Amino acid sequence: MALQGFVELSPNILLYTPSEHLVGHLIVLCTWMGAADKHIAKYADIYRQKAPGAKILLLKSAVGSMVSSYASQRRAMRPAQQVVCQLLQEHYSLQRGGASSNEQPRILLHMMSNGGANSATNLLVDLEGRLQAPIPVVGLICDSTPNASSWKNTCHAFMYSFPCGFPVNILTTAFVYATITLLYVWIAMGNEPPEDYWRRSVLDGKLVRCRQVCYVASKIDKMTDWRDVVSHAAVARKMGWMTKEIIVDDTPHCNHISKHEEVYVNAVSNVWEGRDI
Repeated sequence: MALQGFVELSPNILLYTPSEHLVGHLIVLCTWMGAADKHIAKYADIYRQKAPGAKILLLKSAVGSMVSSYASQRRAMRPAQQVVCQLLQEHYSLQRGGASSNEQPRILLHMMSNGGANSATNLLVDLEGRLQAPIPVVGLICDSTPNASSWKNTCHAFMYSFPCGFPVNILTTAFVYATITLLYVWIAMGNEPPEDYWRRSVLDGKLVRCRQVCYVASKIDKMTDWRDVVSHAAVARKMGWMTKEIIVDDTPHCNHISKHEEVYVNAVSNVWEGRDI
């Protein structure tokens, strides 16, 4: 089993709890659409090493969830919401009891590609509805995300998760184009494009209390244009966020650790530890 130690809370939500868990420590790992467990495990292992006392809340992204309504997607986040709320309750109860504890809970939000940005946004919105306050986060990791809204970007995002061999590609292409057509009809009726919704929400002070974000992108990524990532970093910087951009030239979508593992792991560690990025 690639995701050893994880307990399934729902089909797309899993939780890992270390044997010596530190109260208030949590990694929220939001993976790309259709990510295989063997690939997800590489990132879980990074956090097991760099944050051994932290729980890891894994939010997988599936094609079916991406095409359902926002309300339905947020309801699907309820098991994850309960994990975060319980963790916050335990942390603040410990503080009120006078026990030794870090002053703020240590929660890191790591999102990957459109699927990860979508999962993160749905969780943040659902949590705000429950807590009536932004969730405290030590930092954000944005890996190959967020994209800007366009027909091309949306099609690429969906096609990336399907098999590309003949003749399956014919059926998947037809499905994707039909789905995206319906989406853009919905947008034409005055609704906000999903990419714009994600880009806005992850920096929204009503949803997240955080001022540190690290972006990782590649210039040869065929799905996420690195310039879209840089433009989002510029927006974050104008809003007062401490930002760092790691832009590489030679790695594919959501696979930067294949050639830049040390840089990637150091960036993750710096955000988790609250060091200047």
